[in-house]
Amino acid sequence: MSNALSIATVTGVIKYLLENGLVSDAIASSVGDVIVTALPPDRISVGTDERAQLNLFLYQVTQNRNVDWVSQEFRHRHSKISATAYTNPPLALDLHYLLTAYGPKDFQAEILLGYAMQMLHKSPVIASDLIENALKNASQTSTSSIFSQALASVSVSVLAEQIGQIKISPEFFKMEETSKIWSALQTHYRPSATYLASMVLIENRTHQAEGFDAIPLSQPHIEQVIVPAQSEQPIVVGSTLLIQGKRLQGEVTKIRFGSREKMLPPRDVKETQIILLVPPDLYAGVQGVQVIHQTIGNPGQTHNNIMESNVVPFVLHPTITASVAQVQAGEGDLRSAEISVKFNPKVGNIQRVVLLLNQMLNNEPFAYSWTVAPRTEDTDTITIPVKNVQPGTYLVRVQVDGAQSPLYKNQTGEYDSPQVTIL
Repeated sequence: MSNALSIATVTGVIKYLLENGLVSDAIASSVGDVIVTALPPDRISVGTDERAQLNLFLYQVTQNRNVDWVSQEFRHRHSKISATAYTNPPLALDLHYLLTAYGPKDFQAEILLGYAMQMLHKSPVIASDLIENALKNASQTSTSSIFSQALASVSVSVLAEQIGQIKISPEFFKMEETSKIWSALQTHYRPSATYLASMVLIENRTHQAEGFDAIPLSQPHIEQVIVPAQSEQPIVVGSTLLIQGKRLQGEVTKIRFGSREKMLPPRDVKETQIILLVPPDLYAGVQGVQVIHQTIGNPGQTHNNIMESNVVPFVLHPTITASVAQVQAGEGDLRSAEISVKFNPKVGNIQRVVLLLNQMLNNEPFAYSWTVAPRTEDTDTITIPVKNVQPGTYLVRVQVDGAQSPLYKNQTGEYDSPQVTIL
């Protein structure tokens, strides 16, 4: 298995370290709602749109010169694979990152940069088990949809094992060198630090590895994933899912969602389409779906041949019910209350949840949003405190990792549920 994803994996793991630390670090939480991104700095909003943010940017890739060590270590790590599978040692790389802090208020950027540097100083070496945990988190929760889709086609544990461990160390430049970096980026300077991640390996395979089968031309291919006959409706738990494509029917056909090991049998299988129900144990957000063909082996064989399709994403929307309690009068005519939301499917403990309220039956309706605090475990019910709300009846929606819960219409075609009344 090639580890061409190694570069993206290292970026994703460092981003995961920073995001995970933000959840529990008291100093970082005092800054307010902070996001961690991996974008080019010229894509970051500054000025009036600036927000509290950490950005990790891979600005340069260089070759690591420890070729002899790489060759010996690599051959030892892959000793079970035929020596003819590789004509050269793997490409050994050093990744150079620019870590930048942003903030619209005094000291926000300095606090965030100090927090980030402390986190990376505490974790100078990222071991393979931490890499595997970060990859599983990315593939299962879909906090990074493009990266998650790429991971869906590989074995997370094998990828983590191939990468091994990564050393992260700061690179301290003089002002002249720092100025050259920011001049090349052609964007506004912000407090930043540079880091080196070493070393990252990319394999060079020119021959087929022993024990691996070439992918035949009969590989199944997915073209689209929709809800049949009502494609304008969002996909939710229990929806009938229609997978359309080519060569979808195999000797044994199963469906994999994301990177889960558990595969599901479809309800109906044909060459050009598969029908199944969306299971209740997925997470809301972007999900990848894949068709798996298994060939039952002959007696005496120890394994079945497996053929996998491409991965196609779809958005799984949460469905909710909502109720209100503990309504109290506040300043002026405003109210405070607690809104209890029940979710299907469950919400993951690190998924980002936003509550949205839109007032009904008003010429100038009020709209509110609240980012929900992180949780310690997965749950199907969250109680959310709301403050300084105008009295009235509100439509209730939530976003879980960006996937929004649907609203429902009454017989007259007007949206009327789910709703709560705060008086």
